[in-house]
Amino acid sequence: AVTYERATRLRQLAAELPAAAIVMETDAPDIPPQWLYKTATERACGAAQGRNRPAEVARIGAHVAALRGATAADWSRQTHTNALAALPRLAGLLR
Repeated sequence: AVTYERATRLRQLAAELPAAAIVMETDAPDIPPQWLYKTATERACGAAQGRNRPAEVARIGAHVAALRGATAADWSRQTHTNALAALPRLAGLLR
C-alpha cells in the first residue's frame, strides 16, 4: 500500500520511522503495488487485476528507500538486518 500516493499516512511513517524499526514484507497476493493496479474502468474493459508477488518486494523496497532518501542497496541491507533481528531463526534458513 505504501506505493500509492493516496496512502499519505503510511508513506509518512515509512519515511520517518527509525530505520531499525522497519522490515519489508509482501501483501501478496493481495494489494498489488500501484504499478500493477488496474482501475475499475480498466477491469471493466477486460484487463486482469495485477497480482502482487513476493518478487515485488525489491521494487517496493526501492520505493520506500526513495521515500527515505536512501539508496535501494542501503535500504535492502538495513531491512535484511532488521528482519534477522526480528526473526533470528531466519538466519539459519539463509545459509
